[in-house]
Amino acid sequence: MSIKSNPPSFFLRVGNFTLNTLNRFPPTRWLAFRMRCLTGFEFHMRNQVKPEKKVFGTKYGGHCVALGGLDDTSIVYSVGLGFDISFDLELIATYGLTVLGFDPTPKSIEYLQSTELPDEFKLFDCGMSGKDGVMTFNPPIDSTHVSFTTTDRPETKNESIEVQMKALSTIMKENQHQEIDILKMDIEGSEYGVIEEICENDISVKQILIEFHHHFSTIPVSRTKKAISKLNEKGWKVFNVSENGHEISLIRV
Repeated sequence: MSIKSNPPSFFLRVGNFTLNTLNRFPPTRWLAFRMRCLTGFEFHMRNQVKPEKKVFGTKYGGHCVALGGLDDTSIVYSVGLGFDISFDLELIATYGLTVLGFDPTPKSIEYLQSTELPDEFKLFDCGMSGKDGVMTFNPPIDSTHVSFTTTDRPETKNESIEVQMKALSTIMKENQHQEIDILKMDIEGSEYGVIEEICENDISVKQILIEFHHHFSTIPVSRTKKAISKLNEKGWKVFNVSENGHEISLIRV
């Protein structure tokens, strides 16, 4: 399936170029993040617990994992794959565990199906949301990017597609899992619905690794704060925060 997207506007390109330039160097990266915190577009989250931990995967696709209790029987759900599954492959190589990967994005599925994957990696062409159903998937503004989103994106709504989304509880039931060890989510705004489902139904997940998307114009930073607060109330505590504050890892204690 070929998806064509409108090119990003001049102002968006300038804004992205400026932000990317600032993020290239530690001093300006820190300054840019602090400025965004002061203006209400970001917030600074401190670690709440300090387990032994390690970042698995590349700088682009990596996530921080708490190491205790992982072995070849561990189950990982990796939701939102794109073109980078370095996180999943390194976990498999290290522990010999099983990773179930989910992504309904046409470009991603096409790429991964053409890639030689280890037996421990199981690919599913559906997405994850807070509920089951067919949902509208909006392509990125920049056609060179791969990530679609269920979040409103007026700039590309005319190129949207329909995809199958499933709740975490549905996926676990289909795979006969009562508990999973790691849930990694980079799902472009759908993470908030999944978090609500986890908290409301007390779903058994030991670690939750999330890329939050409050940098989207339609998602306020308050929504991320509320999501983390809900997880805290149910027993998950933050053990790692990335430099840009978007990738947050939590463990249930």
